[in-house]
Amino acid sequence: MVRKKRGINGFKLLLMLVIACFLLALAYKEFGIYKLNQEMLKTQQKIEALEAEQKALSEERLRLDDPKYIEKLAREEHNMVGKDEVPLFIIEEEAPVEGKKPIEEGK
Repeated sequence: MVRKKRGINGFKLLLMLVIACFLLALAYKEFGIYKLNQEMLKTQQKIEALEAEQKALSEERLRLDDPKYIEKLAREEHNMVGKDEVPLFIIEEEAPVEGKKPIEEGK
């Protein structure tokens, strides 16, 4: 009695195909989970940055109740001067550009 081994080879091939499909589906799902974790990390970093910005803005809002802080902002950012003060503006001269003659005064 000689048995043919072709049936066993076909079964092994089918089994390997099923295992390959299973591993492919598993890899696809794992990649989806990896992408979701990366997106979650980016979102968490964005949340932390927004919370830090919110804290800074809350502190700024509290400082805006102080008249001295408002005066400081007005002087620094808007070049405002107080009553009976003389404004002083310092103008920096530009460095001459190579190949260009400086403008001579008195001509």
